[in-house]
Amino acid sequence: MKRLTPAEQERITATVRRAEQWTSGEIVPLIVDAADPYPSADLLGGLAGLFLVLIVWLWLPIAWQPLPVTITLLAGLLAGWSLTHFTPPLKRAILGPRLATQEVYQRAVQAFFEHGLINTRDRTGILILVALLERRVQVLADAGIHAKVPDGTWDEVVRLVLDGIKRGSLADGMAAAIERCGQILAKDFPRQPDDTNELPDEPILENR
Repeated sequence: MKRLTPAEQERITATVRRAEQWTSGEIVPLIVDAADPYPSADLLGGLAGLFLVLIVWLWLPIAWQPLPVTITLLAGLLAGWSLTHFTPPLKRAILGPRLATQEVYQRAVQAFFEHGLINTRDRTGILILVALLERRVQVLADAGIHAKVPDGTWDEVVRLVLDGIKRGSLADGMAAAIERCGQILAKDFPRQPDDTNELPDEPILENR
């Protein structure tokens, strides 16, 4: 999945500003390379590489010598680790959908506190997190929003992001999702005369 270009980042910032003109809600888009570094997945890939090299050695009709065998096994371990670490589809396959979903949710909860969404005056912060490695989207709304808006409402927002990704444009999906968030929030949380912009409008981009 491609990362956002500077022009796309500016587009998303402008979309957040437009959406927040009609609501007291604070919309925060966050894009992370991965919800977690997953060192265990890299290790499994390395062990798979080592195991494959070991099988090859067992089939070779030559005498085993400690130094060549050790070097070859270490090379297999390193090759498997590197292939897993630098090949997102392979790493995603090793993780499995359940673990990926759990880690993305946990990362969203952590980010909610890290980026101050918990501190808005009326508890009206809403986070849209996109995890590039896992290809998952998590929407979290603070207590003020949660009290009035059912959880299932945000499924549409998630679908809008994923639809954009499927079409090859994360920016399109994010923009559509942010606009829809603004529409949903404007109904129960209209902008107040004394409303201030409590959180940055720019998308947050994180590498892990």
